[in-house]
Amino acid sequence: MNILSVDTTTKVAAVALQTNNTITQKKVDNEITHSEKLLPLIDEILQKQSLNINDIEKYIVLNGPGSFTGVRIGLATIKAFSMVNNKEIISISSLEAIALSLYVKLNTSDTKYILSLLDARNNRVYHGLFKVSTNENNKINIEKVYNQSNDLLEDVIHNIDKINISKDKIILAGNCINIYRNNLLNNFTTSNLYELYPTPKELIQNYTKINKIQDYIYNTYTLDANYVRPSQAERIKNEHEGK
Repeated sequence: MNILSVDTTTKVAAVALQTNNTITQKKVDNEITHSEKLLPLIDEILQKQSLNINDIEKYIVLNGPGSFTGVRIGLATIKAFSMVNNKEIISISSLEAIALSLYVKLNTSDTKYILSLLDARNNRVYHGLFKVSTNENNKINIEKVYNQSNDLLEDVIHNIDKINISKDKIILAGNCINIYRNNLLNNFTTSNLYELYPTPKELIQNYTKINKIQDYIYNTYTLDANYVRPSQAERIKNEHEGK
């Protein structure tokens, strides 16, 4: 099956293509030019395999939270392809994808609590706590312990304190672990800290492992962006309207 996977949620725009059970990946590290670089990246990776967009049978997209502009660019591109070719889209949130990627890397079937952390800038982090386990069919369940949010790190720690789960059972993973490592070590009794962020290649490799994969299937009209918090323009508008 020919599968195209895309991620533009961070400063790295990355594209992966599976064809004949081989996965190739290309990326560019410049968030400012995502709108300019994504389509040429896709075209380049397709041409290398002598394919065109009509040959793609399935799309996978990492759907925020993350860069507002980046999320929009990735989703708009994949939704346009999906509409033209009438193909399904597998969409997974960045925070869930972190939990999934780490769980696969740990190579375990035990239940794990994974706190996913993403840099939201201005000393804020996107975060979500997930209970990840393996069922009797060796499929992975990803359950939200609490809704994904965007807060200062101190508020994240406060949220965890309100949950009846011992901190030493929580594994922390994400793309800002090294930034906040000392603070995290001071507030969690675990040393299980993993600096990681899933790639489009990993999404292709891992999506079939998810139980209830139908919950992650969308089309052009049903897929919406996962921003977690309103954009700055929306926040200013709401403040002016007294909301």
